[in-house]
Amino acid sequence: MDGQLNNNSEVMCCFCGNYLPLKDALVLSIYPNIESKESQQLFSHKNHFVERVVKSIPLHPDFFEDEDESE
Repeated sequence: MDGQLNNNSEVMCCFCGNYLPLKDALVLSIYPNIESKESQQLFSHKNHFVERVVKSIPLHPDFFEDEDESE
């Protein structure tokens, strides 16, 4: 990949290593620390992110929108 993403791009899930369409991916913007001005973007399947977050942490409802489709 040349580093440029568009609507037809596929990205790798940072949890399972499989590819998924960018339009379906959850985008994680992470910073090495609170004072950092530089970030890195990671991508994942929504369900992989939800499965790994402690259940007591409230998540945006859109993280659960695809649950019925995946069953």
